[in-house]
Amino acid sequence: MDAELLKELVREEYEVINANETVSKIFPMLEKLEDRVNAILVEENGKIVGVVREKDLIRGSVMTNPHETKIKNFVVRTGILTIDSLTPDNVARRFVEDSTPFVLIKLDGKKYGVIYINDFLNSIKSSFKDVKVKEVMNPEVITVKTFDSAAKALATMRNHGVDRVVVVNENNKVVGIVTGKDIIDRIISPRKRARLGEGSGEKEKTLSIMVESIMSYPVITAERNDSVADVIEEMVNNRISSVVVARGGIAEGIVIKKDILESFIKRATPTEYGVQIITKDITIDEFERDEILKDLEKFMRKFKDFLGESVLFVYIKKHKESFRGLPLIHVRIKLSCERGVFFVTGESWGVEFALHATLKKLEREVLKEKELLLDKRMVQKFYEEIL
Repeated sequence: MDAELLKELVREEYEVINANETVSKIFPMLEKLEDRVNAILVEENGKIVGVVREKDLIRGSVMTNPHETKIKNFVVRTGILTIDSLTPDNVARRFVEDSTPFVLIKLDGKKYGVIYINDFLNSIKSSFKDVKVKEVMNPEVITVKTFDSAAKALATMRNHGVDRVVVVNENNKVVGIVTGKDIIDRIISPRKRARLGEGSGEKEKTLSIMVESIMSYPVITAERNDSVADVIEEMVNNRISSVVVARGGIAEGIVIKKDILESFIKRATPTEYGVQIITKDITIDEFERDEILKDLEKFMRKFKDFLGESVLFVYIKKHKESFRGLPLIHVRIKLSCERGVFFVTGESWGVEFALHATLKKLEREVLKEKELLLDKRMVQKFYEEIL
């Protein structure tokens, strides 16, 4: 895809709000926006500084007073592409690094535009026609049972650093899916509105209710050997952000939009190995980033002969808890390579300790795969010698 085709995806359909406005001012704007057009840009001191996401506002308004809390507390300070830097690779990287449903584009003068994620996925769909789901899926599926509580579902999401869990029945077959937004929309927000006297609310719903009563169903699924292009079409047509990979009703993996975009980045810029670092709620200075890169590249060099062409995606998120001045850090690492996809998570106090703990987990997973391959080769050699 060339720059001219990308330009056709740029839309000037968005709203702008000042960073010093309160959260309560933005909800009427959200109600007026169409389902597909949901971009709200944030202006501060006459400059666009980023965007706000609906899911952050909803969660934030539950925890704070929306009539007093300012928009600036929820700004995602995104990168901004110019028309001159508009390439498919750059757009995909912005989606991955900013974790937003649209990418911000600076046009001529003071004008801006946005590229929506579904429009972009549609535009690259043909390049995934011959790519199988198993090549991009995350094989680690986080599940809860139908009879588990919403509180357990939330805790599971937090522990694994994800925003959704797959719901399975007593036979471990997929029956639904629950996101953090579902729990807030269907349990927490109605209760808060009721306490504030805004409508009747749903007082009877608490976090102790079973996920079965709030899950979304039926779940759209795919199989390992399906085309990723078909999965993209399902996501766009059904306005969903994930597809469960299942066999005989049993979950084998999950594909989210970010998985597809990561795969696109890898294919667009093939290298011996690459490293991508994405942070959330934490700022890493240049020196610390350099040290992190050294550790990650050392790992990649150590296993490059075994892994082959590979890309390491590292997600670093800060939690509110701290210990002796060090914040609790959650790290997710996804290694996409010729041997398949490896996915590990870890937590510790401070970025350095959290990263090292998670890297050790990844190394153990890679070594297990390496030993398994060696065992297979030994068995094969044995049969070749005796037959």
